[in-house]
Amino acid sequence: MSQTSYDEDLYTWSLEQAKLLRAGQFEQIDLEHIIEEIEDMSKSEKRALQSFLETLLMHLLKWQYQPAFQGRSWKFTIIEQRKRIESHLQENPGLKSKLPELIEKAYGYAITGAIRETGLDIDIFPAQCPWPYTQFTNPDFWP
Repeated sequence: MSQTSYDEDLYTWSLEQAKLLRAGQFEQIDLEHIIEEIEDMSKSEKRALQSFLETLLMHLLKWQYQPAFQGRSWKFTIIEQRKRIESHLQENPGLKSKLPELIEKAYGYAITGAIRETGLDIDIFPAQCPWPYTQFTNPDFWP
């Protein structure tokens, strides 16, 4: 089997590496790049969770601080992000230990997004996330 370069075509390289691994042809695998890809995959899962948290927190801030604009779009975004977070953690339970760090980062971005979308002053929003994880992911919680 001809080997595709990692830098040339990641998709084809990945398929070739999987085929070599399945065939037990370990001497032919590109171990250095396989390790790199596995590490990148874990970072990607972490970034995805942070993004879901950020979107949820931003919409909860908007929900609380601009009640006159509460509507179906915000409501369904909140519902969807809660489901995405739950699902993502079921698929990646190892990320649960990263929640405090990710919530802190996500909340910082959520404030920025809420300011951008609402036009409200930064001083209106709490500096730290005002809700514990179990509260803001609870389907019955609407601040």
